[in-house]
Amino acid sequence: MASQKKSTLLTYLAVLLIVLAGTALRVSYNANTFIVDPVRADAANYLKYAHNMLDYGIFSKDIKPPPVPDAFWAPGFPLYLSAVIKISQWLSLDTYNFILASQVLLGAGTIFLCYLVSAAFLSTYWALLPPLLVAGSPHLVATGSYVLTETLFGFLLLLSLYSLSRALASDRKLSWLLTGLSFAVCYLVNPIALLLPPLLATGLLLRERYQAVNTKRSRLVLCAALLIAPVIIASTAWTVRTVISVPPGQPTASGRLVTNLIIGIYPDYHQKWRDSILKPQQKIKVPGTDIDQSYGAFFSELGRQFTSDPIRTLRWYAIDKPILLWDWDIRTGWGDIYIYRIKYSLYQTSATAIASYAIMKSVHVWLLACAALGLGYLFFAHQGQAVLPTMIYLSALYISGVYVLSQSEPRYSIPLRPELYICATFFMWRSWEWIERKRRLSQMTADQPT
Repeated sequence: MASQKKSTLLTYLAVLLIVLAGTALRVSYNANTFIVDPVRADAANYLKYAHNMLDYGIFSKDIKPPPVPDAFWAPGFPLYLSAVIKISQWLSLDTYNFILASQVLLGAGTIFLCYLVSAAFLSTYWALLPPLLVAGSPHLVATGSYVLTETLFGFLLLLSLYSLSRALASDRKLSWLLTGLSFAVCYLVNPIALLLPPLLATGLLLRERYQAVNTKRSRLVLCAALLIAPVIIASTAWTVRTVISVPPGQPTASGRLVTNLIIGIYPDYHQKWRDSILKPQQKIKVPGTDIDQSYGAFFSELGRQFTSDPIRTLRWYAIDKPILLWDWDIRTGWGDIYIYRIKYSLYQTSATAIASYAIMKSVHVWLLACAALGLGYLFFAHQGQAVLPTMIYLSALYISGVYVLSQSEPRYSIPLRPELYICATFFMWRSWEWIERKRRLSQMTADQPT
C-alpha cells in the first residue's frame, strides 16, 4: 500500500512538472519571438468579429459601421475573444498580451487533459508520454502565439474526449449530456466537428463487446441521444440565426467550404499560392481562382481532373493529401512551424528550445507510423478495453478525413497533435505488453522441468 501511494505521488509530481515545463516553454516563446504583423488575415477578422459583438452586438467582420451580419466563420472563437477582451478591459490590461496569456493557459490545460485522457486506459508511466510530447510540441507552442482557433479547438476537442472517457466509465446520463455539450462547443468553434458526435455514437452502438459488458442496448441508445442532441440544437440555432439575420449576398460558411473544396483539387495550389505572395512581380496564377465558387463548379472541375488523369487524382486524394495534412512544414503560412512571418523566435535563440525542436521533428514521422500501426491493436483488444482508444482514433480519422476531402494543410492537423501522441503511445504500450507476455511465457517454459 505504501509503495502504491509513493508511485501515485511520483506520478502526480511528474504530471505537475510536465505541465509547468510546457507552460514555461509557451511563456518563454511568446516573450522571445517577434511576429511580423501578428494581427492580420484570419487573426484580424476574428478580432473584428469580437469587437463588433462588443460594440454593436452583431456578428460580422465588417470594418465600416454599422456592420452587416454574416456567417462566414463560426461564432465560438469570436465569442471567446470578446470575453477575454472584456476581462482585459475590466483589469486594465493590454488586450493582445492578455489574449496570448489566455492561450498559454489553454495550452497548459491541454497538457493536463492529455494526461487525464491517457491515464483512462494507458498504464501509469506510459500515460506520461503523450502529455510530455504535447508540452514540447513546437507546433502547439507556436500556434498559441497567434489569435487563431487552433489552440482553443485543440483544448475543447481533448476536453470532449476526456468527458467521453468519464461518461464511458460512469455511464451516468448527466455525464453523457455534458459530453454532448462539450462537443457542441467544439462545433461552435470549428464546424468541422458537426458530425463527430453522431459518428462516435454510431461507433458505440455498433461495438457489441462494449454493449455486452457495460449496459443494455436501450440504455446505450439513450446515452447516444444525449451525446448527439446538443450539437443538433446548436447547429439548428446557428442556422436559424443565419437565415433570419444574414442578408443575401453576405459571406457564409457554405461559401467558405466550396472555396476549400476547390482549393483541395490542385496538388500545386500551396506552392503557387506561396510564390504569388513572395514573388508578386512574377504574376503567378493561383489554381482555382478563375473557377466559379459553387458546388456545381467544384464537381465539374473534379470530374474533369479525374477524367484526364484518374490515377493521379486517386493518388492525390488517397495518399498524397493525407501525407500533406500530417506533414511538418506549414504550407499556407510562413513555413516550418510558423503561420505568420517571424523576425526571430525562441527556437532560433535558445539552445534548450532548439534541442526540443530537433527531437520533436526527428520523431514526428515515427509517431505517425506508430499511431497508424496502433489501429491493428483495436481489433485484438479484450471486451471493453479498446472503447476509448477507438473513440480517439475515430475523432482523429474523421477530422483528418474532412480536411483531406477539402483543403489538406499541415496547419489544420495541429489541434490533433494530442490525439496523435495518445494513439502512438497506445501502439508502443500494447507492443511492450505483447513483448513482456512473450518474455514471461518463454521464461515459464524454460523453468518447467523436462
